[in-house]
Amino acid sequence: MHGESQMNNLLANTTILVIDDDADMCELLRTILCHEGANVLTANTVEDALDLCRRTPPHLVVSDMRLGLSDGFAVIEAIREYNREYRGFTPAIALTGFVTSGDEQRALAAGFDAYVHKPFHASELISLITSLLRRSPDLAA
Repeated sequence: MHGESQMNNLLANTTILVIDDDADMCELLRTILCHEGANVLTANTVEDALDLCRRTPPHLVVSDMRLGLSDGFAVIEAIREYNREYRGFTPAIALTGFVTSGDEQRALAAGFDAYVHKPFHASELISLITSLLRRSPDLAA
């Protein structure tokens, strides 16, 4: 794949937090992102995600919008609060299989940087992630 080594170099220096209550989706995302060189953390709940953020601050978050009894809006609210208190800024991607009118605008207004529908193409997700990371001050060289 042309440009793969450039992506591998960028993701090799990153920690990405995947938040999804579906274990199969967590494993799929872990496989895709690890293949590109990222260190991948996974969480199934908002509480677990925040615990991981405190212990190992991620460079980027990919979060499902439907998380059992909670949702991606609770995730992004908690992460943005954590960012204000401790860590600057963490880019975040909303991931959803349930698309309804206005969801994308609502997710972006809530603080997500991008919105991706399931099913997604791995190459498009990687491209989006690398684009967001290039703009991240944490990884600016």
